[in-house]
Amino acid sequence: MPLVDIETISRAQLEQDPFDHAVIPRSFVTDDIAENLRSEFSDVGFEQSERTEETRSDKQYRMFNRNLVTAGVVDQDQVRALPESWQLLVEDVVSKSYREAVSALTDVYLDQCQVEARMTRYARGCWIEPHTDRPDKAVTHLFYFNDGWNADWSGDLHLLRSADMNDCAKRVLPTTGTSVVLVRSDRSWHGVPPVAETCPVDRLALLVHFVRP
Repeated sequence: MPLVDIETISRAQLEQDPFDHAVIPRSFVTDDIAENLRSEFSDVGFEQSERTEETRSDKQYRMFNRNLVTAGVVDQDQVRALPESWQLLVEDVVSKSYREAVSALTDVYLDQCQVEARMTRYARGCWIEPHTDRPDKAVTHLFYFNDGWNADWSGDLHLLRSADMNDCAKRVLPTTGTSVVLVRSDRSWHGVPPVAETCPVDRLALLVHFVRP
């Protein structure tokens, strides 16, 4: 049985403000499955990824990543080191049924796209500046795994009307079971402000991208 709730994803409501996206409050088949994935979210194997004004002139960020699927190829060494629940989740996000569900929701043709997936941890001070994703990233699906999130901790997803982080149309807290589907366009601005120094936990997510070859 799939862990991801394929039917719920395919029938979710696609919203147009500030760009095509969907917030899905319940993305897994049961709450127990979501909680198990949260409790078994890995705390090892992550590498820091950072771009700052000093090192790069393009999109800037700081986060910790663990790559699981690259250019459509599952990293078997990484995935086999994960708990069984996460191995099954990776099987789901590379499956035909999941691809078809995301395509049905977004009305974007994804058959030729390659899946990329990575686990991310945002520690205190981690962020990603407003951006629209690369043009080859047709659709992004973000799954969250935090047991509650205080808005004062910052670090939540901002869906924006422009490249200004303050020009925010919607904020999404990274709580377990919630996921967000983003359809890439020239106006699909989104970002994550820095996680507050007072935040007691890392912000946990799985990012799935459908990338055009």
